[in-house]
Amino acid sequence: MAARPSDLVIGVAGHIDHGKTALVRALTGIDTDRLPEEKARGITIELGFAHLELPGGRRAAIVDMPGHERFIRAMIAGAGGLDVCMLVVAANEGVMPQTREHLAVAELVGVRAGVIALTKSDLAADDVIELAIEEVREVVKGTFLESAEIVPVSAHANVGLDALRAALARAAVVPRASDGPVLLPVDRVFVRKGFGVVVTGTLVSGTIRLEDALVVAPVGVEHSAHPVRVRGLQIHGESVAEAHAGTRVAVNLANIEAAELPRGTWLFRDGEVALSTAFDAEVRVLPSVEQPLARRAKLELAVGAAHTGCAVSLLEGESIEPGSKAVARITTDTPVALRPNERFVLRGPPSLARFGSTIGGGMVIRPVAERVKKRDTALARALSVAEHADDAIGRVRAEAEAVGAKGLSPQQLSSRAGATLDATELRRAGLVQVTNARFVASTVVAALEAKVLQTLSAEHTKNPASKGLVRVAFKPLGDDALVDAALDRLVAQKKIAREAEVFFRAGWKPKDPDAIAHLEPVRRAIVEGGVTPPRVEDIARSLSVEAKALEPALKRLVERGDIVKINPEFYGAVPALEELEKKLVEYLQSHETIDAQGFKNLTGASRKWAIPLAEYFDLKKVTLRVGDARKLRAR
Repeated sequence: MAARPSDLVIGVAGHIDHGKTALVRALTGIDTDRLPEEKARGITIELGFAHLELPGGRRAAIVDMPGHERFIRAMIAGAGGLDVCMLVVAANEGVMPQTREHLAVAELVGVRAGVIALTKSDLAADDVIELAIEEVREVVKGTFLESAEIVPVSAHANVGLDALRAALARAAVVPRASDGPVLLPVDRVFVRKGFGVVVTGTLVSGTIRLEDALVVAPVGVEHSAHPVRVRGLQIHGESVAEAHAGTRVAVNLANIEAAELPRGTWLFRDGEVALSTAFDAEVRVLPSVEQPLARRAKLELAVGAAHTGCAVSLLEGESIEPGSKAVARITTDTPVALRPNERFVLRGPPSLARFGSTIGGGMVIRPVAERVKKRDTALARALSVAEHADDAIGRVRAEAEAVGAKGLSPQQLSSRAGATLDATELRRAGLVQVTNARFVASTVVAALEAKVLQTLSAEHTKNPASKGLVRVAFKPLGDDALVDAALDRLVAQKKIAREAEVFFRAGWKPKDPDAIAHLEPVRRAIVEGGVTPPRVEDIARSLSVEAKALEPALKRLVERGDIVKINPEFYGAVPALEELEKKLVEYLQSHETIDAQGFKNLTGASRKWAIPLAEYFDLKKVTLRVGDARKLRAR
């Protein structure tokens, strides 16, 4: 059967010995202290679980959280998936240190509603109860419990229990949406004979079904994601076919051993949730902390059921004052599974805080944050993504813009957006598909497209007779896949056109390559000059123009094969130079060497032409200079 969609999770928090476990037992008939050590010591060490039928028909899972400061890690693990917090305060003792810390943790992890149970009311006089209520009201002022009902109860005398059940029913929040990515923080692992490995936790997002293919992570020394299969599901001890977000669920897993699966891992669908060691977040320091949080600090991060060391580096400001917040980059010692807007707790040395060692926490902005050189750059990217906290499409666009040309896969984008998006939705978000596994922000591609258009325009201006550019000419602009995507988009937009392997601006018509000023007069002057052509300056003077104005004509004549560049001052006619080369080879075959005077005699030219011509044949590797003479180069 399927779990009822109205299921919710109620956490029982408060100071040690304030009667949490006794109250749960009185409400549900279930003793949540299951460990021998808990029985012997009379305290809750691990999370305890029960279930409760509320007035109106809703069913609640009850999480009994340890009250002792030494077991605050277990308390935080239980708080992450709560819908309602039942804060327990003993009427005869009032608010104690762990009352405050548990309240702070519940606030930090985003618990939305709650009820305050004033336990042991049979042990306190009426005036003491009134004082306790006043104290509690003062402590919860400004928190999510500010308007919560306060119900005096006695588990021992069976007083106020119905009123407490009714108050919990009134506080019950709207069920969580169950259509998001699957995410189950694992807070307990055990082996059940005949079934194998079973994990439990509060399903904070998505829906798990029998035979689902999921992963558990991080696992092993490499902190990898280990594939598993769901072979069984139970809610409140009842076998079900599926479990929805907002329920306590036990999952029987295939394809993994208990030894491979420590508490604090996550169960999710591969690609839907980011496994990260660096993320950006809004960090808040509790008002009760006694000193500011420095720009860089080594702390402990608690998220889901996991705890790991972390480094907190502020992206704005030099410190966070108590009661204030700022954006920070958090780098963890081991990977953590994160979604956008995920809540977490930060703990540090007791010297930082007035009670316990919980100093603050926050909310994830970017589940995965790439390394950057400047913190201003990281801050700008975090703030850009934060603008779209509740908009998956806008978040995807901002994440893609943050990573630039590198791009992200559909799975990476979905995990960073906190929603499963297909290729069509990603394109609707304005992303460009470069390859099957790579999407890039349209702003990045648009910038590249502008460079392509500039490159083509420059080519058309510089070489008006050229049809355009072949693909290899764009290689310096970016990697092949990205450039190809830009070219394809420009062709589709009819901004450029392609013929065979040549790209050009749309509407471009190359000019007649020979329609160049002074082309024929320059050719005639050089051809008629034979092996003693006029210098470029002399030709320009005869045409009454600057020498630079002849460069296009000279270039075109070289391309056509009419002339050859001898040096910047001289160009020679190809037929005349070919004839001279034949004479030179014949001479050297007979005489072996030729000196400057011999070259002058052979060409009939003065030194002004003879030296450049001799050097031209050296460069052409017809001759080889040896001292003051030249010989025929071996062929």
